[in-house]
Amino acid sequence: MTREETKEAVKVMEAYANGKEIQYLDDNNKWIDTPNPVFDWSRWAYRVKPKPKYRPFKSQEECWDEM
Repeated sequence: MTREETKEAVKVMEAYANGKEIQYLDDNNKWIDTPNPVFDWSRWAYRVKPKPKYRPFKSQEECWDEM
């Protein structure tokens, strides 16, 4: 593990210690929520779960089209 990789790992572990949600990258390249991460950095990639991006509808028509 390089110094930069270690710095990123520390950020993720500190976020977990502070109550943030953590995800790991599975074998299918899909991010999976993990309530109790193992932090096996040699096998999995981890990240802080990103917050959903809210974007209001541009118009009522766009809203109806989405529904």
